[in-house]
Amino acid sequence: MITQTVLDLFDIRVSSSPDAIALASGQTILTYGELAARSDAVAHFLLEQGVSSGALVPIEATRSIDYIVAIIGVLKANAVYVPIDYKHPSERKKLILEQSGSSILLSTSGEHDDCASESFDKWIRVHIASLSAKAPANKTSLPARPSPAEPIYVIFTSGTTGVPKGVVVEHHAVARLIQWHNDKFEVTSNSRHTLMAGLGFDVCQWEIWSPLCAGATLHVLDDEKRLDIGLLTDFYRENGITHAFVPTVMVPNVVNATRNRASSLRYLFTAGEKLKPVDTEGVSYSLIDYYGPTEATIFATVHHVPGSASGKPDSIGRPVTDTEILILDEQFKERPRGEAGELFIAGSCLARGYLNNDGLTRERFVPHPSRSGARMYRTGDLARWLPDGTVQYLGRGDEQVKIRGNRVELGEIESFLATQQGVDKVAVIVTGGDADLTREVIAYLVTNAATSAANNGTKGEAPGAFAQVVESIRANVRAHLPDYMRPARYIELLAMPLTVNGKTDKAALRAQYTSSVVAPVDGYADANSMERLVFDVFRTVLEHGDFGRRDSFFDIGGHSLLVAEVVITLEERLNTKVYIRDVYQHQTVTALAAHLRSRMQMQTELPKIDGEPIHELRNDIELPPAIVLNKPFDIERLKQPRHILLTGTTGFVGAHLLADLLATTEAIIHCPVRAANDAEARSRIDDKLSTYRIQIEDRSRVIAHAADLSLAGFGMAHGDYLKLSSEVDVIYHSASAVNFIQPYSYMKKDNVDGLKQIISFAANDKLKALVLLSTISVYSWGHLHTGKTVMTEEDDIDQNFPAVLTDIGYVRSKWVMEKIADLAAAHGLPLMTFRLGYATFNSRTGLSASYQWWGRLVETCIKFGAIPDLHDLREGLTTVDYMTRAIAHISRNPAALTKKFNLIHSDKNNLTLKQFFALLEPHVGVKFDVIPFAQWLSNWKDNRDAPLYPLLSLFRDNMYDGRSTVELYQDTYRWDCKNVTNFLKGSGIEEPRFNEEELTRYLENSIGFVAATS
Repeated sequence: MITQTVLDLFDIRVSSSPDAIALASGQTILTYGELAARSDAVAHFLLEQGVSSGALVPIEATRSIDYIVAIIGVLKANAVYVPIDYKHPSERKKLILEQSGSSILLSTSGEHDDCASESFDKWIRVHIASLSAKAPANKTSLPARPSPAEPIYVIFTSGTTGVPKGVVVEHHAVARLIQWHNDKFEVTSNSRHTLMAGLGFDVCQWEIWSPLCAGATLHVLDDEKRLDIGLLTDFYRENGITHAFVPTVMVPNVVNATRNRASSLRYLFTAGEKLKPVDTEGVSYSLIDYYGPTEATIFATVHHVPGSASGKPDSIGRPVTDTEILILDEQFKERPRGEAGELFIAGSCLARGYLNNDGLTRERFVPHPSRSGARMYRTGDLARWLPDGTVQYLGRGDEQVKIRGNRVELGEIESFLATQQGVDKVAVIVTGGDADLTREVIAYLVTNAATSAANNGTKGEAPGAFAQVVESIRANVRAHLPDYMRPARYIELLAMPLTVNGKTDKAALRAQYTSSVVAPVDGYADANSMERLVFDVFRTVLEHGDFGRRDSFFDIGGHSLLVAEVVITLEERLNTKVYIRDVYQHQTVTALAAHLRSRMQMQTELPKIDGEPIHELRNDIELPPAIVLNKPFDIERLKQPRHILLTGTTGFVGAHLLADLLATTEAIIHCPVRAANDAEARSRIDDKLSTYRIQIEDRSRVIAHAADLSLAGFGMAHGDYLKLSSEVDVIYHSASAVNFIQPYSYMKKDNVDGLKQIISFAANDKLKALVLLSTISVYSWGHLHTGKTVMTEEDDIDQNFPAVLTDIGYVRSKWVMEKIADLAAAHGLPLMTFRLGYATFNSRTGLSASYQWWGRLVETCIKFGAIPDLHDLREGLTTVDYMTRAIAHISRNPAALTKKFNLIHSDKNNLTLKQFFALLEPHVGVKFDVIPFAQWLSNWKDNRDAPLYPLLSLFRDNMYDGRSTVELYQDTYRWDCKNVTNFLKGSGIEEPRFNEEELTRYLENSIGFVAATS
């Protein structure tokens, strides 16, 4: 039984060793006696203000000694502290302050101007530094210390509704964890710790109380050291750090930086995400992986990581303290050992519940199935017991799935559909497995009319009413959700099936769907043989026939990776040429059938080239009407922006650029994302950051906006758009539809029209600088027309126009975008343009974007042990982290305005296809055969399961002079990059060279190929 709180344990240390160093921050140190005196002053102030026992006291926290003074002072006043990271947006702070019910806001912000300028009219902001100076000379009586059963703090986490929810944690739970941890990991008065975690996270509380309860020293790290592996590990060594925590994503780099080096570090702790296998050979300390949600008081399980060489399965270890782990099925029955189930947590570690939300507390903290009166917390995580008695974490439950490589929260889709007119109840499920290209979202709907009819005992809605509801929903879904989140089918229900607990019975829905999937039947009788043939092809490719002749292929489960299969199947059945663009330009059964029938009846000679007919691209090079760009621009807003608009943050490059802009500026980053609302936009960003393992500590500076860049005013509320226009200093335009088979006419809306809206935004209110992310492909295969071998950054891309006209839609759209931006610059827009090479992978993680064609090429070549004999084919291969670090650095320099930057490797380091695959050979364990292109293509062009099959048109279609797109990019220009080189001088940012470790990580984490050992 716990009889002492962490405050009691701290008091003991103050009494026994008042002169011992408790805290260190830079050159500032504070002894235990000084910390006690300063915190006494805070407690006295709160009591003078009438703060009562058990009251919530919010603390605007900075990474400082004053933060720790504040939390101890609040506890001494017998109150409950509520940490709020000072970098949180003002609106989030206000939501938390409102829920706290406090009239006082303790602030440790010191000289942080941004905090001081925020207006919180309802709350009295009091700076801790001013209270610490008033520490009384003589101790005066303070109230009795809080009991172990009382709350110690309230941590606010993100809520599904977009409103943060407060988790109320009690003293005994924290004290039990701290005492257990300190005993197990030998925390003594001689230990030296670091404060690393985010200030609003519960892990931070463990980092603070563990050393202070043991009489140890806690070093408060500044952000520079927290984010730089070299500086961090040097700090460990120089300050004799014995116990340290780092986020999961940093573990491999910290381990590598400390391998085979003398170190005082005894334990390196991590938590927060699933830890990938780590090679711990050569490190002198133990790596400890913790797992646990805030609702279970910081940590629920602990695992001593054995190292990847051990061959042991992934594990999150065993329960801590008296914590109980249960793995149960949907009926709360225990799953057999080795079988997956939902992970539940029980024991004294459980939080009291959610602040002011009894309903959510009852939903998440449920009765224990075998211990009367006990509770357990349902995590929503999937796990299983391993034979050695440890727990293996398998990921989130069925509400989080992968669709075409994208992580999707089904609840997000349900939330959006529930807002649609005519919908009363909704549930969605998915078909197939994570890697299934035909995986679809299925939406079950109960309409308002059906519910009303059931309640009134009438027959129900009028014929065709459900179809009208679905038609309206599909139009809204297209405007707000990305294609991989759009339901392929809408199934009407008269009532939603429920479990015995009153929840939607998704198991029943999945069973119903499975039983209904039989051999598809033609959805309509029609004598038109062409329509029947097209319908049958759609049905075969989509693996369902639940659609009408006028439904778009892309509304019923179709997507770009399935278009090639439609085209090839139609060609086989019709014995005539069918183009990729046919499906995009004629998306319904009726329209495509009519188009193909007309082409065949006319019996005219087919075009000599297979590419999209030439579109007069120059007609699209125009600025939005009535904009004024010729007005002053303050260069200081480029050098030190306060607000940045970054588009494309859910893309591979954009997500990494977000991290680098956060690291190199103090700006608030505004991120427009296509979503139903701001909360879902934020969720989508967070998902991508997690997918690409990008660690961002200061997420409070990231503001997500639900928006559509192709619409006037970004489709935002007018007031929100105007406010954003008045705030933003610099625009980084990374958003772009990246697709290698879609025609220009299909991509124009997102790419070309989207840029025009960006320029309108730049001109609205104060003038903003534009940093445009273009592509090295704007040069196209221009060498075939110009006869040149080198293209400099200053060269006019107009000379490549004849090649661009016949290139793929993506290249055409990017060329037009760059020309529009140049036109805007000529009218006064501050502009710099980065022409990106190929973001092959991240050098630290080896991860790449699932939509990239190069990865599919690597998979295909490894599978067949052969590469095509393509001469000097260059893609501008580089690493995404080099790209985004370079952009973040160069774009701060006003001298970069008006310039172009070819962001690729310099000439000899700009690898050809053959050179890249030569580097892979030692890792793959084979020497690739170099075979003629046609022979290589024949290996896989008829294999619908081949990784490159969805992109077959790139290798097969005659684009110019009898050659395919890929063949035309042989012997292309050598791209000059002198501007990049000059602007990076002295920055420490070096042009990368693919090395053994990076390529191994790339093969394993992007290609799924375990590299051969040497």
